[in-house]
Amino acid sequence: MQEKEQKWYSGMLGVTFNAEEGRITIFRSTLEALGWPTHYRFLYNRKMGQIAVQACKAEDAGAHRVTKLNETNSCEIKCVAFSRMIYRDAHWSMKRSYRLVGRSFSEQNLVSFPVSDAIPIENGKILDAAVSPTVAPRRAEASPSQNNPSSAVKANRGAV
Repeated sequence: MQEKEQKWYSGMLGVTFNAEEGRITIFRSTLEALGWPTHYRFLYNRKMGQIAVQACKAEDAGAHRVTKLNETNSCEIKCVAFSRMIYRDAHWSMKRSYRLVGRSFSEQNLVSFPVSDAIPIENGKILDAAVSPTVAPRRAEASPSQNNPSSAVKANRGAV
């Protein structure tokens, strides 16, 4: 496959997974959609193939503190077990990183990411064979009636 350099628009909600390093990168736009929380947690629903990042309190199960943003204005966490579990379940190649595009559900204080829509990336570039989400330069917003993950996501709280 050939690589084709494409860029994400600043308003796109996203996360990136890297199995080799166990690194999960939460994009600045995702944190902004969550209202710049001090803590967040990952929620995972295997049956629905959804990962979510949810703002939470420090005492909530699975809470992680938002660290200082790095040079790309994103937040990184090393969570090898969670990252590799996602790779196994999604049948992703361990040699690649994957980027997910999210939808904001402000009433639940979370951003949801469908695992099936993962975009393989190498060296920060979206692979040519992948469908690029860059055609929509505005942030995806969802109404409560569209793909509402509430019951499924709530059922797996703290599953990480």
